[in-house]
Amino acid sequence: MPKNGQQFIKFGLTGGLNTGLTYVIYLLLVHLTTPTVAMAVGYGLTSLVGLTLNNHWVFNAHQAVRSVAWKYYATYGFTWLLSVGFTHVASTNWQLPTWLIPIGSLMLTIPLNFLLSKFWVFSQHHHFKEARHYGN
Repeated sequence: MPKNGQQFIKFGLTGGLNTGLTYVIYLLLVHLTTPTVAMAVGYGLTSLVGLTLNNHWVFNAHQAVRSVAWKYYATYGFTWLLSVGFTHVASTNWQLPTWLIPIGSLMLTIPLNFLLSKFWVFSQHHHFKEARHYGN
């Protein structure tokens, strides 16, 4: 299997693990606090797991956390905004069925998140700079 395919599978496994761990943390905390706080804590903790696994296992970057953390969280913030925007447009302008909207959102944000992670967040090369060079 090509390296990109292996990385995409590992990326998906990491996302699945994070989703499961977030849910477990949520269930453990929801009786001690509010659902919003339980979800925030779960998401925050598992985002660190995702950062670590993507850095060391998925992309084999092994970069210092402080050098990639801001890009990692910027990427997730951007794709979150894109997901919310897609949801708004899909539900109000396109009037898609509500059950279909998250699927469409994931089909948009997962590949984008993977590409941004691979070529920007955890890249040890300057792909964007190289792309600009070859485009001229």
